[in-house]
Amino acid sequence: MNVRSVALVGHQGSGKTTLAEAILFKTGVTTRLGNLQEGTSTLAFHPEEVKRKISLRLSVATTSFEDHRIYLVDTPGFFDFEGEVRLGLSLVDNALVVVDATSGVDVGTERTFQFAAEQNKPRAFVVTKMGAGDVDWQGVVAQIREVFGNRAVPFVYPVGSGEGFKGVLPLLKADPETLPEEAQAYRTELLEDVVEHSEELMEKYLADEPISLEELEPVIWKAMDAGELFPILFVDSLSGVGVEELLRFIVHDFPGPDQANLPEAEKDGEKVSLNADPEAPTVAYVGKVFYEPHLGELYVIRVFQGTLRAGSELLNVQAGQKERINQVYELVGKERKEVDALPPGAIGALVKLKHTKVGHTLAAPDFPVAIPAPALPEPLEAVAIVPETKQDEEKVSNALHKLNEEDPTFTFGYEPELKQTILRGLGETHLDVILSRLREEFGVKVSTRPPRIPYRETIRKPAQGEGKYVKQTGGRGQYGWCFIRIEPLPRGGGYEWVDEIFGGAIPQNFRPAVETGVKKAMESGVLAGVKVVDVKVTLYDGKYHPVDSSNLAFEIAGSLAFKDAEGKADPYLLEPVYYVEVVVPEAYMGDVMGELNARRGRILGMEAEGKYQRIKAHVPLAEMQGFGSRLRSLTKGRGLYTMRFDHYDEVPREIAARVVELLKKEREEES
Repeated sequence: MNVRSVALVGHQGSGKTTLAEAILFKTGVTTRLGNLQEGTSTLAFHPEEVKRKISLRLSVATTSFEDHRIYLVDTPGFFDFEGEVRLGLSLVDNALVVVDATSGVDVGTERTFQFAAEQNKPRAFVVTKMGAGDVDWQGVVAQIREVFGNRAVPFVYPVGSGEGFKGVLPLLKADPETLPEEAQAYRTELLEDVVEHSEELMEKYLADEPISLEELEPVIWKAMDAGELFPILFVDSLSGVGVEELLRFIVHDFPGPDQANLPEAEKDGEKVSLNADPEAPTVAYVGKVFYEPHLGELYVIRVFQGTLRAGSELLNVQAGQKERINQVYELVGKERKEVDALPPGAIGALVKLKHTKVGHTLAAPDFPVAIPAPALPEPLEAVAIVPETKQDEEKVSNALHKLNEEDPTFTFGYEPELKQTILRGLGETHLDVILSRLREEFGVKVSTRPPRIPYRETIRKPAQGEGKYVKQTGGRGQYGWCFIRIEPLPRGGGYEWVDEIFGGAIPQNFRPAVETGVKKAMESGVLAGVKVVDVKVTLYDGKYHPVDSSNLAFEIAGSLAFKDAEGKADPYLLEPVYYVEVVVPEAYMGDVMGELNARRGRILGMEAEGKYQRIKAHVPLAEMQGFGSRLRSLTKGRGLYTMRFDHYDEVPREIAARVVELLKKEREEES
């Protein structure tokens, strides 16, 4: 089947978009080489990308070479947008991992390679910028093999490098006798890696019999599918040297949809195999949604089975709703070309769908299978947003919903405990892009503030408290009187209620009201006005009035009793502590550990991972604000981190005093 789909992935600045532009120029789709830095890129065309001079979203381009239709998916390299990489990979059969010849393997190289492995995509490396002034391509190959293993083997041999980069020699197609000695060694290694995946070819190789390219191609597909062969290619995108050979590799050596590892679909909990048969029931997957101000939503889809035709009707399996397929498009960046149909393996776009979101499957109604969506990263950075006017609140909410349909890697919502609307993203740049788009595309402005920290308070020692609510007004009054005992529970113990009243000091029907009052009081402790945790509360005595007692009176009494007891129990402040893992090149380890220590972090350990170090630490959430940008600054963009809530711990006394004063001031301002 003459269809190929490829995602370009790799570290920020490795040359992915420039390579895609070179391919479009080489194949005649464009008449000049687009340039991201000059704002003329065909693929990085969104106003935010033009302004920032980096790719922020995946982009799709369609081209042709040697009677093959090629679908390219260009992805961002900036860590804040790794969700786009995962979504882009879900649309394609193959991944080209782009490596900068001047800097070699970076953390983003490893990370995106792993994303492709998780989705079971055949992978090859393409070393770009071979025409740069100081290039040691042999060193880059050695580095690739050190990190990814000896299954990474040059597929072509560079003729020169830097300003002397003249071209590449295909190792399997060239006459071995005409190759330089070093190239012959690479050819032998490549050939041996391939033939070991076929008993028939291994026998021919050992017998020194000739092996044709036609015999090798399906075995190369098999080896790459198995994740046991990672070809390395070389290009210089600006001069175009090596691009044609890369295209030949894509169409001849990357598997098409009929050879690729198609994802397993699901139906009623059972796995269902798909096949790239154009006559089979249609199955298409929605890998991306773009919001276009004058068009609405544009749905980027991959056809995995059957043929997607304009005018047909498909079932959105997740929503359980039918969707009418009106126009069908192929894409080249922002340009759309209407087509009648898309075959298996094709990537295109749809419009005017009513129930469809990222990760949904559109299938023939009589074949309702669902394709699992890839796991997306959890948002790490947070900011509180405040609309400039009350009238803007609904506009902001509607705009964020539209942007969230396009980018499901951020979350937003009002958090009652913090009394703030919190926007969470993958990094400060991610959040900044969202806020900029709110302003530029939707005309709404918000101010930002640091998110409040969900502090807690607890107690050091047992104490007793009395709550008395007696109100006589001449008629029926209110009467509730209770005595409680509170005790600290182990950290994470939560809350425990014990009723020790024997007899009729407080009738049974009023005791739940006492607990209700206690729980309400625990929502706002006496120390800092925050939630109280890890406390055991025992109701042991009380008094009631046969006429004036009521649930309300005992609820108020319970609240008063808890506040009385907590004030005597030596309350103290707790803060959320997060488990943080930072992956950095070894050269930056000392600086990063110093930064974590300065943020009151406690280093738990370190693990070597090739030339990288994984640092594990516990860090208070209050100290993590801005850590992502600081990490990028310290490591020149080569560090990354993850974090998750781990536990609550005591705030140091000198810091706790400042926090308590700050929280009291905030409460006064709100009142």
